[in-house]
Amino acid sequence: MKIALLFALLVGFPCAAESWISIATPSAPYQYFLYSNSGAIEKDKFDAQNPHPQKSFTYKFPPGPSAARTTCRLEDRPADHVFWYAPPVANSSATHLDGMFATPLASEFNVSELQKNIRGFEALAIFGGSSKSPGGALESIYFTDRACSDGGVEYGLARDLATDNLLVYWSTYSNCGNDAGSACRKTNDPTLGDNFSNVQQESDRAPHGFRIYDLDLNRQYLFRMTIENDGFQVDIFSDGDKLALCRESGGQPLMPCSFHKPAPSWFPVHKVSSGYIVAGALDVAGSDISRDAGLQIADILVNK
Repeated sequence: MKIALLFALLVGFPCAAESWISIATPSAPYQYFLYSNSGAIEKDKFDAQNPHPQKSFTYKFPPGPSAARTTCRLEDRPADHVFWYAPPVANSSATHLDGMFATPLASEFNVSELQKNIRGFEALAIFGGSSKSPGGALESIYFTDRACSDGGVEYGLARDLATDNLLVYWSTYSNCGNDAGSACRKTNDPTLGDNFSNVQQESDRAPHGFRIYDLDLNRQYLFRMTIENDGFQVDIFSDGDKLALCRESGGQPLMPCSFHKPAPSWFPVHKVSSGYIVAGALDVAGSDISRDAGLQIADILVNK
């Protein structure tokens, strides 16, 4: 799910260090997408001459189902070992999807312009709301090396609204799927066979992320995620430069919310310096999403 967000007003944000650059300014182009049962909006570019009408943004959960996209065709990438096929039905061969458009889940999101030579991002945001359906409603902010988030490399933050925690994650072959129903595979053999499917992470034995507990996810924090010392540094601030208190797992005392996690060997930590920042809300199956639900963004910055 997928920013340079053009919010002309920055809400209560302290002076950033020189290495942090806001991408929420009128001079920073970005794309906007909304998919719902009433149609789609696929805005290719907002900029200073054609600004978004809102000065701040809350990504909501539009009702689905939605129609197929008219942007971001699925494309085979042999050099990356990425091939797109629909899962086979009964004993038939898989249908080759190369060049076709995907049908998205109901969602609202932005995609930034290409950010070059960055070490991470930070967002002044609220992951707000609730849902009674686990996995039904997701809010996320993340880096991706693919503008369409199609079989690429990601790291970022996400919340399932049916939970009381924030997921910090990193993945490869993101949005390919990781089982026999995968649409993104390592081979173009339509009969499938052995080793047909990509996995979202190259090793199931290595950690793909961790969860942060005891934050009040209906209040605003500054969320920061950077690549440092061959790993991920995650810091969450509650007031200016003051770290919030949180815990990584139950039973531990509350501690300053600052974590460093080494990147697993399969994650290309030294090859993700250029890409896109995406933020938005995705309705997987969340018909019981609370009315106040929505990812609220006041500012997003990248570290150069």
